[in-house]
Amino acid sequence: IAYPMNFEIMKENVTYLKGGLETIRAYTEITRIVIGLAKHIRAKGWPARAYCESADILQIPLAIKAGVGELGKHGSLINRELGSDLRLATVLTDLPMALDQAVDIGVEDLCAGCRRCTADCPVDAISDDKQMVRGINKWYVDFDKCVPYFSKAYGCGICIQVCPWSKPGRGPSLSQSLLSKR
Repeated sequence: IAYPMNFEIMKENVTYLKGGLETIRAYTEITRIVIGLAKHIRAKGWPARAYCESADILQIPLAIKAGVGELGKHGSLINRELGSDLRLATVLTDLPMALDQAVDIGVEDLCAGCRRCTADCPVDAISDDKQMVRGINKWYVDFDKCVPYFSKAYGCGICIQVCPWSKPGRGPSLSQSLLSKR
């Protein structure tokens, strides 16, 4: 499940208290949603377990496989409608469902030539080039640089806020334009 953040609050306050409060608000809401969904699935007789901010599950790889979006250069998921200004949560269950597939919304096309997140990252944690990571050639963020800055600044999100996908309402037309150029 992808849940949108308030772009205007995050745009102005990526490293300040309001941005942190918006993040907490979004996580609180998405946690309520996945707990309710898991409860509903269990009431139907199927096992279900909700995961939100958990080290037990890597949300982004699951979201990519489920077709929620694609990996952006900044290391976050980019969704066609919500951009990358979102939070993720998961419900694991044995409930039979139709399976979704990974999607191609043009993220690769844009990120390959865009430098917004790499240029604006205050600690140069985002690479312009893909790197081999655990056998997969993908965009790479050096979290050994990112996390200490994030902690010192009481948050960050500059890479997400400057991403062209994050502006509300822009994603569908951006995706259509990128895909039509192929």
